[in-house]
Amino acid sequence: MEGMTARMRAKPIVIFLLASSISLTGQEYKIMLWSFPIVAVKMNSEAPGKIAFKTESIGIMDYIWPHDNSYTTHYDTTNFGLRHFSKKIKQGDFKQKLSCDFNSDDSTLIYNGNTVPVPDSVQTIFTLLARITINPLEYIDTKWFPMDHEGCSYRGRFLWSDTVTVKAMDKNILCDYFRLDLIPNEDNECLLEKSDYFMKNIVAENTVRQLWVEKNNNKRIIKAAAKVYGLTLEAIIQDG
Repeated sequence: MEGMTARMRAKPIVIFLLASSISLTGQEYKIMLWSFPIVAVKMNSEAPGKIAFKTESIGIMDYIWPHDNSYTTHYDTTNFGLRHFSKKIKQGDFKQKLSCDFNSDDSTLIYNGNTVPVPDSVQTIFTLLARITINPLEYIDTKWFPMDHEGCSYRGRFLWSDTVTVKAMDKNILCDYFRLDLIPNEDNECLLEKSDYFMKNIVAENTVRQLWVEKNNNKRIIKAAAKVYGLTLEAIIQDG
């Protein structure tokens, strides 16, 4: 039972990493656990500066941990600063809706009536992953970015480690390999007492987040992995 609980907690991390990686290119992914497909990810990118995706449990996961979640993010295309975020969560018996908008007059985010001061260029986990598919390696490597996470104050950075070959879609794809660090600020205060598994666990202290980004003009995230609660999960792009 303890092992199953760890898998259920860890799985949403990879859902996020994959879903975010398709934000600019529109690929579809399946999340695999021990060679079994457990999650289908669908994405829409209707306009520049918008990421919308849906994750839905499939196969055996639909019986033991059913969910149907959607996340939408709007951001400034010059600095990737958050402009609007909304989510709709249905995972088991837990349901949640949340939204926020950026107020440029006083540089704040407004969450259901709550005001959170942020810089104009404040990132989210979603905009960070969008920008790694656009920004040059030399610019993004080791750079800290201010980050909002459902009203919580964080900072995030990518650390480049190596250039490696990843097997995907029956091809050998040359990729830049990154680690993603997410660190809470000392003055961190959060608005929500409870959140969905992904948003809660993606910032968990001991989570190790890794990304493999295609090393050419496509710059797709080819592979994503997360180690959390002692379990490592991987997701690999399924189509070209």
